[in-house]
Amino acid sequence: MVWDEYDDLIPSLVGTHDSETAEYFEDTRVIVKRCARGATNDGIGGDTFARLCYTHHQKSIICDSLAVSEEDERLRIIAFVGGLDLTNGRYDTPQHPTFSTLLTRHAADFYQNCAVVRPEAGPRQPWHDIHCFVEGKVAQDVLRNFEERWAVEDNGTYELCSLGEEEYNLEEDVYEGDDSWNVQFLRSITSQSCQFSLLDRARKLKTERAEKIEDSIHSAYIHQIRRSQNYIFIENQYFLGSAHVWEDEDRPKKAVNLIAIELVRNIVEAIKIGTHHSVYVILPMYPEGDPASMPVQEILYWQTCTMKMMYKSIAQVIEEEGLENHPTDYLAFFCIGVRGDEIPDDLAEPESEVEMNLREKNRFPIYVHSKMLIADDEYIIVGSANINQRSMSGRRDTEMAVGCYQPNFLYQDDTLPRGDVAAFRKSLWVEHMGGAV
Repeated sequence: MVWDEYDDLIPSLVGTHDSETAEYFEDTRVIVKRCARGATNDGIGGDTFARLCYTHHQKSIICDSLAVSEEDERLRIIAFVGGLDLTNGRYDTPQHPTFSTLLTRHAADFYQNCAVVRPEAGPRQPWHDIHCFVEGKVAQDVLRNFEERWAVEDNGTYELCSLGEEEYNLEEDVYEGDDSWNVQFLRSITSQSCQFSLLDRARKLKTERAEKIEDSIHSAYIHQIRRSQNYIFIENQYFLGSAHVWEDEDRPKKAVNLIAIELVRNIVEAIKIGTHHSVYVILPMYPEGDPASMPVQEILYWQTCTMKMMYKSIAQVIEEEGLENHPTDYLAFFCIGVRGDEIPDDLAEPESEVEMNLREKNRFPIYVHSKMLIADDEYIIVGSANINQRSMSGRRDTEMAVGCYQPNFLYQDDTLPRGDVAAFRKSLWVEHMGGAV
């Protein structure tokens, strides 16, 4: 299933290649289902608006894999979930080369959507993303999500292959080693895009305008933010929300997800009781596209409104408590970049002013496409959902994520755990700070 971008009627805006994908696999055993994001029960024109403006944003691969037990040789189900799209320009390394790989590793995969340059001159757009591998019961949850979406999108034309217990291990033993994981599958999705199970309908769905809605990604973010005691680390492509507490002149916006205000609440409460809570957020310098264009400027303005509300709230409580601290001692936003890449001698000479400037400066912002939260080195959320209303509301873009922790590595006695979540967070910080990876 790929999102149908409507590019048969208007030129592609985000490069989904859904038409080329369907054409490539035509007359093969590969079934390509182009899925439009439509039907929102928003009245006349609602379906067309949703199809043009909202997306199927989930990113997953599900497949079978060889058994890991000699006693049971049945195949098992594995899955991959996160922020990576299956499209051009996504392959990168922690070094994020901009020029040095243009004639080698990225010769057939040049991508640049933040500056107008020629592939032979560069630079390419450095890309930072996070994806994860899951197995066990949660992999079957990812598969079930595909099946529930297929039931709506396909409408009975093609029958999915059945997974029998004779061939597949669908009751995998729970691994109980010291490094074991507990993992929960999370979604943003409605009954217009998914055939919910009876259990889902009875347990965790909301109802709005005759739609059943799951917004468990937003709920998981809020839950983990509220229970965090030391710090929150976020990497995301966007950061906007809590518009209901923006200043009056900024307020008439519908980005009302609670993530920003809940982060502030944690910091404010810590200041009032004499402790410290830190929030670190990594974002791209600006969304893809021309930074001077109206859509990019509008998003940057909304993000500025969100940040202004947060810093103002923190500054107010600092003043009330008579402290000499600065709001950035508690809340810090970062845009990462790369500089000083090796420029091959046989690379094409720059022609335009933009190419000349970028070649001379030899630095470029890294495009952060991650959708991740880490709380107290204990809990991590990885998925496809951005921190904006589209991803978090449940009624707009379809999203998926996993929330994960290791029971033997929990935050206790004011001490950060030293499990795999901590190791992964430290590896990211080493990468971002220019250390050896």
